Amino acid sequence: MRSSALSEILGVSEMTIRRDFDILERRGLAERTHGGAVFKQERVAGKFRYQNSIKENLEEKRQIAKTAASLLEPNDVIFLGEGTTAALILKYLEPGFPCTFFTNNLGAIAETDHISAELVLLGGTYNSVTHALTGPLTMQMIRQVNATKVFLGADALSISSGITTPNLDIAIIDRSMIENTRGQVIVLANHTKFGLVAQMSIVPLKQIDILITNKKIPDAFQNDLNQLGVNVLVG
Repeated sequence: MRSSALSEILGVSEMTIRRDFDILERRGLAERTHGGAVFKQERVAGKFRYQNSIKENLEEKRQIAKTAASLLEPNDVIFLGEGTTAALILKYLEPGFPCTFFTNNLGAIAETDHISAELVLLGGTYNSVTHALTGPLTMQMIRQVNATKVFLGADALSISSGITTPNLDIAIIDRSMIENTRGQVIVLANHTKFGLVAQMSIVPLKQIDILITNKKIPDAFQNDLNQLGVNVLVG
């Protein structure tokens, strides 16, 4: 809700509304945005499970993945993070497109039948919840790669809290991938993830370059992202 709209509805000044928003934010009931606030009570992301996520919002995920695939350039070296949306990027890759994917996301294997791009699995311990490889071996291999881009799914996305996840392993791996990427950090998030906050922090929004989503973002949220230098693409 924008401050100007509430001012008109309630018949009070925008300054009064902004003070009230400050109080609500301190109480954890709202998150301030440019020109307004977002209600966030009970907006906490639940535990991610790969198998449960496969069929959720499938069409939206396909739209996002197709847009993400269009950003790839020949001979890119790519970190591909966990999650079903990230794995779907391979589905929309041209058969002869030359690039290399480094990933711990085992879901990516099912999308490689038609492509000639190289898929390198990062070693590690299998996590059945995230359907991914994690642990010290995964981290060691990530540190040996200089990627040109990283594509990461997002469990939760908030202006104040940034990109967060309920899974500790995902947070550690994603943060390491970002640190070892020389080029763009690209986050994939459908509209249901906006305003969510989870337990583990990955990065603040100012550290991402591109956000790909499936619906137009509310103006107040969009203004904040513009100020942070985040380019938003709608699939």
